[in-house]
Amino acid sequence: MLDLQIAPGQFPLFRFVESDDLHLVEQADVLWFKVLRGLDDRALRGVAAQYYEGLWAFNQAALGARIKRERSAPKANPETKEDAEGRLLLSRATLDEEAPLLHENAQAAPVLPHVDPARLCPGRTPVRFAGRAPKCFFAMFKAFMGISLMGRAPEPEFVRQELVNNPSFARTCGFTLPDAKVGYRRSDVPSLRKLEQFDEIMTKNDIWGDAAAAQVRRNLEQGRIEARATLVHDTTHFEANSSFKIAKAPDGNEEGNHQDRSKSQSRATKRCRCQDRDTCAHEWTLADDGAGTVVKQRGKMVWAHKASTLCFEGSEVLLQAVAMSDAASHDSKSLVPHLEKLFEVHPDLQAKVTRVLDDGALDDAAIKKQVREKFEIELLTPHNPRARKPIRDNLPRGVDHITSLGVPVCAAGIPLDFLGCRHQDERFLFRAPDDEDGTPVCAACPKAPSCLRKGSERRHVTIPFNRLPFIDPARPHLSRRHQMTMAKRTVIERIHKLMKFDYGDSRLTRRGNDTFQARLDKTLLAMHLVLAVT
Repeated sequence: MLDLQIAPGQFPLFRFVESDDLHLVEQADVLWFKVLRGLDDRALRGVAAQYYEGLWAFNQAALGARIKRERSAPKANPETKEDAEGRLLLSRATLDEEAPLLHENAQAAPVLPHVDPARLCPGRTPVRFAGRAPKCFFAMFKAFMGISLMGRAPEPEFVRQELVNNPSFARTCGFTLPDAKVGYRRSDVPSLRKLEQFDEIMTKNDIWGDAAAAQVRRNLEQGRIEARATLVHDTTHFEANSSFKIAKAPDGNEEGNHQDRSKSQSRATKRCRCQDRDTCAHEWTLADDGAGTVVKQRGKMVWAHKASTLCFEGSEVLLQAVAMSDAASHDSKSLVPHLEKLFEVHPDLQAKVTRVLDDGALDDAAIKKQVREKFEIELLTPHNPRARKPIRDNLPRGVDHITSLGVPVCAAGIPLDFLGCRHQDERFLFRAPDDEDGTPVCAACPKAPSCLRKGSERRHVTIPFNRLPFIDPARPHLSRRHQMTMAKRTVIERIHKLMKFDYGDSRLTRRGNDTFQARLDKTLLAMHLVLAVT
């Protein structure tokens, strides 16, 4: 018999490999196994220390709250539910100009004990003088990331389900299956309550966000992502897991201006289990803060949370995602605060970024000027005609109308091609296009005799600059160069697909902007872990 004894602090000399692991190694499409097995725990030791410190603060807060309840009965909250709904409505970013447009995590209270990151590793936790030893951070971290890599929502209930039903996944994360003969082991698969507690601590202390930002920074420094001069920005929505009602803000105008300020919002509730919630001491809050009505197109609205996203041009990897504090806010309001947040987290990028491609909702001269003056960045967007009507009066010969985008359409119903600008006499140049055979369409047009000049094969049209003031002669949106540049913006749509379906779900299972921001951070982290390991 060979008796192996491992000295304290010594790494095991033998590593047991299960037959399931050998099978998973050979599977090219099992991404989660390769990422979790190749994860470098040294880069996560600082995050682990944050978690263990947050766990200590969490337990102390729970103990303090219990002692406070036992010593004195709290006073009743005099605010009614109806008053709370009006107050909460007025505090939303769509009605309060001073409210932040992007979600901001609450600042955590300072933590007294300090955990040395150098003393942490998978299977080793900080010493506790009382109670059970905590579950290993690295194992639970891998469990949440593995679920995201499987294409499922990285939420505690799905993590617990996979750990119980998939022994190979549990073993890869670093857990053991419970054994009644052996008894409790801190390495056993955690309960749903422990997973919920882990996720709550990581969320409330913004540890998911810190871990994601650190991994993005490492990928930038190590060249896994090329920092380019052009950013792409857009917003996307996730369906909310809540209901809503129409709330009306209290009218405090004494002059009689009764403007209707009603808006759909989630229901007011109290986060407690008191029997009489109408008179208990707890504060009224929104059941799903941040959720709002997102207008996708005319006649289509979605009750959802909204996120602002950024990536580099030509890179199908998310750079940053931030939840908007009110999903009903207009898309155009998210760019400037998001750029501020990006350069705050990654200051080295500010000197490299010179251009941002965005949606037509930001086709506004004031916004472009603000971005240019504040960040020295050029904002390019598709042209947004909004409610502009076609031009039909005082047009050149043979032109039926000019569309709201500024494209002349001939009497035969054919849009003319944009050629460029003649700056000497300030005119835009257009001409008739070619057909499939490369021949001018005017050659076979029955209206050509009344449209073309004698001896001409193709209709040419010039339009003065002052007739089309919405076209910028320095960078006309009708030019091929501008259209080719804006075509690169579609990369953000593919990233949104990855976020919603390849790394999670487009429907949220939890409520509140804190948990929504945590979902975005987990998705961002999973994407960049794939880059770091594969």
